[in-house]
Amino acid sequence: MLERLFSLGYSRTFAERYYELWGERALRIAEAMERPLPRCFRVNTLRITLQELTKLLNRKGFQFKRVPWAREGFCLTREPFSITSTPEYLSGLLYIQEASSMYPPVALEPKPGEVIADMAAAPGGKTSYLAQLMENKGLIYAFDVGEERLKETRLNLSRLGVINTVLIHGSALHIDELGVEFDGILLDAPCTGSGTIHKNPERKANRTMEDVKFCQGLQMKLLEKGLEVLKKGGTLVYSTCSLEPEENEFVIQWVLDNFDVELLPLRYGEPALRKPFGVELSEEIEKARRFYPDKHGTSGFFVAKLRKL
Repeated sequence: MLERLFSLGYSRTFAERYYELWGERALRIAEAMERPLPRCFRVNTLRITLQELTKLLNRKGFQFKRVPWAREGFCLTREPFSITSTPEYLSGLLYIQEASSMYPPVALEPKPGEVIADMAAAPGGKTSYLAQLMENKGLIYAFDVGEERLKETRLNLSRLGVINTVLIHGSALHIDELGVEFDGILLDAPCTGSGTIHKNPERKANRTMEDVKFCQGLQMKLLEKGLEVLKKGGTLVYSTCSLEPEENEFVIQWVLDNFDVELLPLRYGEPALRKPFGVELSEEIEKARRFYPDKHGTSGFFVAKLRKL
């Protein structure tokens, strides 16, 4: 089986790691990532109702199925022509978004009128979903370090009619300088992206354990900053598109060991890994969730929901 992972282009380090984590399933996960994902979209209820948009698209021959964890989310099963060329897309009635990335905003459950932070916002998919769930009320502070990506975010938010968001060109490591306490925080953390091989095949061979360790260090710093400015009783949702336990379970275990927080249960996805590489973690870790390409038809994805005590 390792030979097959090598033939798909995985480095020995990562092929062996994945075999240790999942056994024979590692090959099913890897093969699933060789296939393109279905194109999914979110109805922008800031501009139109679910029923109105689905009727408009059905009349044009589009067919789709619901995303189980996102009321506004659908994945296309028939696309007679590119949905991005439709007036509905161009006028901001819908947003193209991968199914797994719809889950973090839903898991955060932001309410109208709350003050929310999106600590790594570009290109604005999750930010705009937060705004939608908040009915454009309250305030979102959206951070990103990339100037070009922030321009793209601004265009997306404008097209979608989002008016409750302040974009900040800078690292969320400086979030405390705002002097704001947040009701909720979304940290879709910078990561190695090993769950996105379907669109980044080069990551099979060019990632190293140094990359994993670098990302883990940054993820911990961002979490520490986020928890510092989160209100007591507030929630923080942490997510990555990485398969690596060092960026997922080990990071959350570190948070549980060092901060006054509790993990809240999530409904969708498989339980997080309890004993990755033989390291026994807290039973609580299983409340965090993983999404797998072979089972959920999504990218490899991790989500955890924390409440500050």
